[in-house]
Amino acid sequence: MKNRLALVFASLFTVLLLALLVAFNHQKPRVLILHSFSETGPWETAVNTGIQRELARNRRPIAVRWRYMSFSGDMSPAQWAAAGRRNQGAVDSWEPDVLVAIGEEAQVYVGRHYAGRPGPRLVYAMGEDPASFGYTTAGNVTGVHEALPLAQIVELLRHLGRPALRIRALGIDDPTGQAEGQQVRSFDWGPHRLLGVDLVDDFEAWQAAVHAAARDTDVLLVLSTGGLPGGPEDPAETDRLFVADWTERESKPLVIGVRESFVAGGGALAVIPSPYGLGEQAARKALDVLASIRNRTPLPSPEVSLEFQIALRPARLAARGIQLPALYAQAARASQSLYD
Repeated sequence: MKNRLALVFASLFTVLLLALLVAFNHQKPRVLILHSFSETGPWETAVNTGIQRELARNRRPIAVRWRYMSFSGDMSPAQWAAAGRRNQGAVDSWEPDVLVAIGEEAQVYVGRHYAGRPGPRLVYAMGEDPASFGYTTAGNVTGVHEALPLAQIVELLRHLGRPALRIRALGIDDPTGQAEGQQVRSFDWGPHRLLGVDLVDDFEAWQAAVHAAARDTDVLLVLSTGGLPGGPEDPAETDRLFVADWTERESKPLVIGVRESFVAGGGALAVIPSPYGLGEQAARKALDVLASIRNRTPLPSPEVSLEFQIALRPARLAARGIQLPALYAQAARASQSLYD
């Protein structure tokens, strides 16, 4: 009899403990982190590392979930729209206090649908203009705008020993390229001169632009290359690593990329926004939003990204007769972006 009562009490205690745990977890503030692409992507992995670093410093209990929209260039518009609906459904089902939307597609297919609504609060992390998604006038939105490290590129150019250089930027005529191109155009390049920003539709036009730059350009600034179609009759995406290697080999001007994939593919040099830093800032912003909810204070103001990295392939830089101070190689090694 005593054993039976002990078992009954133990069972009741277990049920009560589970109920308390469920209630505790349900009451914890919820943060949903939504990526546009796959969790296996190197950029996404680096952003996640930054997010996890910042969350590890947090001492208040929160519940965190991660979702990946897994977009790819092979998906049809109908598949992209379906992925958007699935992830909107996940947001509505879990009802997070804060939705952290990372990348352009996460804004287009999910994030923007919550702008101006009572919940959730939205934190964006992207390179596109927040105004294009209605974020600047929405009271429930803040975030981090990924800024190209153009001032750091100007500092690097100082080591080339030429007082004034002619600069041209090359990118893709898509929302990412247009946003990056606008940053390049609005930046003060003095003492150098920006000749223009060329945004092209496909790799054939890209090749023509690279060859044309030889006529009047000293430095070719290569913007993001992901999603570049092969040609007018070839909509398949050209591998960005191939684009990088071809551009480095064929370009007469010095080429500087703004994404690590440019150097990973064979380019000599890139000055890039830090994905680790972007992740840390986005997570810090999400925690600040939770604090504003808890304290019933206004949302924290939006920010621009702060950190940058160097990606370097010394052999190819040396082939151009360029030697940068050792600090640049050390910085690339520290961020694991120094290539043989």
